[in-house]
Amino acid sequence: MFSLSNGAASRLTLIGLLGLAALNHTALAADTAPSDSVQIQVQLVPLVEGRLQATPRFTGQIVPIPSAVRVASCAFEGRVTRLFVQPGSTVSKNAPLLTVHTSAQTRQQVAQAKANLVFARKHLAQIKVMLKSQLATQADWAQAEQGLALAEANWQSLVTSGATQPEHTLTVSRAGVVQTISVQLGGVFTANQALLTTVAAGQWEIKIPTPVAVAQQLSNGDVVKVQPVFGAQPPLATHIFAIDPMVLPGSNRQPIHLHLPTSQSAQSHNWVLGEAISAQFTLPGQTGLILPHAAVQTDASGQNFIWLDRAHKAVAVPVRVLSTVEARSVIEPIESGALTAGDQVVATGAPNVAAGMTLIAVPSTGAQP
Repeated sequence: MFSLSNGAASRLTLIGLLGLAALNHTALAADTAPSDSVQIQVQLVPLVEGRLQATPRFTGQIVPIPSAVRVASCAFEGRVTRLFVQPGSTVSKNAPLLTVHTSAQTRQQVAQAKANLVFARKHLAQIKVMLKSQLATQADWAQAEQGLALAEANWQSLVTSGATQPEHTLTVSRAGVVQTISVQLGGVFTANQALLTTVAAGQWEIKIPTPVAVAQQLSNGDVVKVQPVFGAQPPLATHIFAIDPMVLPGSNRQPIHLHLPTSQSAQSHNWVLGEAISAQFTLPGQTGLILPHAAVQTDASGQNFIWLDRAHKAVAVPVRVLSTVEARSVIEPIESGALTAGDQVVATGAPNVAAGMTLIAVPSTGAQP
């Protein structure tokens, strides 16, 4: 049988240990190899200096200008006996809107007012005769005159309102569109109740409730693109003419008032009172270096940075993100002068990059900033 002496066995054991140590050293060296020996394929884009503007859309509707609204009502109680229009009807000046009949109570008021007028006239005539006979005083005369004036004024108001006629037809004072009707055929109404409203022709606007944060960035005269929510009409340009300072209750939104596009008129079939309108605003935006937002990375401390291609090596540059619109961001370097327009930065593959890696640029398929 073959055997080794104790000395030979010790030498073999030492050789084995040295070999194992060499293997471990080789593996450790491989694990700790510097990243500058690693190549990675990425897509690069140049930094572009410019302004990044958001173009949010909000929805509103076509509404009448407040001064264009007319409310039809009667100063007496009555009943609707005929309706000539419906909401949305186009009406010309002096066109009939509805016919009403006075109620029994109104007719009683008219009869009483007429009797008061007759009495006041007779009473004044009696005072005049008595004054000549010194059976009345100048104070009596003044009081009788005042009573007659009140009776005449009351009667005249009833005549003007149409209450003295059993039937009265309300007409529109100027051409326009019927907006709302608040009564039904045969319905009873009270004195001064709103029966219907009309809007003068052409005096419409577009009203868009807009978040306060957006409204604060807008100004009168700003250009806005508008188009109907439903339909295929292309966008038309218009302008802001007023920004309502009042915030709508419970919405955190301010109404923005827009002119109807000047290339159209309110009477055009393309625009309808109450129609839903989509409005696209252009905000002032931020100026700086623009790049795809995917290029912006965040380290463990929460600091944003980008990978800069410097002589084909990856260099991390801390940045501050000023704004982000859709898939693009405006940035500025934390250290002044660390970045300039035209610098190549990693746009795609950034999460896999490490400092010092060799960057191999491949053709970009994404949108340029």
